[in-house]
Amino acid sequence: MLHAMVSASLGQPPPAYRKWVASLASTGWVCQGSVVSRTLRRQVAGVWCDKGPYYFWTCKVAGKTVCHALSRPQYEHLKRAIAANRLLMKTVAKMQKTGLETILKEVPGVPKRN
Repeated sequence: MLHAMVSASLGQPPPAYRKWVASLASTGWVCQGSVVSRTLRRQVAGVWCDKGPYYFWTCKVAGKTVCHALSRPQYEHLKRAIAANRLLMKTVAKMQKTGLETILKEVPGVPKRN
């Protein structure tokens, strides 16, 4: 009931908000964390040489940092999923800001003291 009252007093979301909602539908795979490609310099038989690249994914899980070694295909897929997640989080933040501003402006609130 409360949801219906708030929706009725707000009307339709602005075009930018509707565009953000539509963009969420086409996000694809998302994943938190970071990926890195590292080349390590090692001394083999007295000669320094580059080894790698080695691919890693890291993320905080329950307050602990988790790290996984990756294959190149896993690295490429996770790189795209992490980029999509960052874009998704920025879009959601814009939606939250717009939603809060609109609700505070359009929906009647408590009377202000003089």
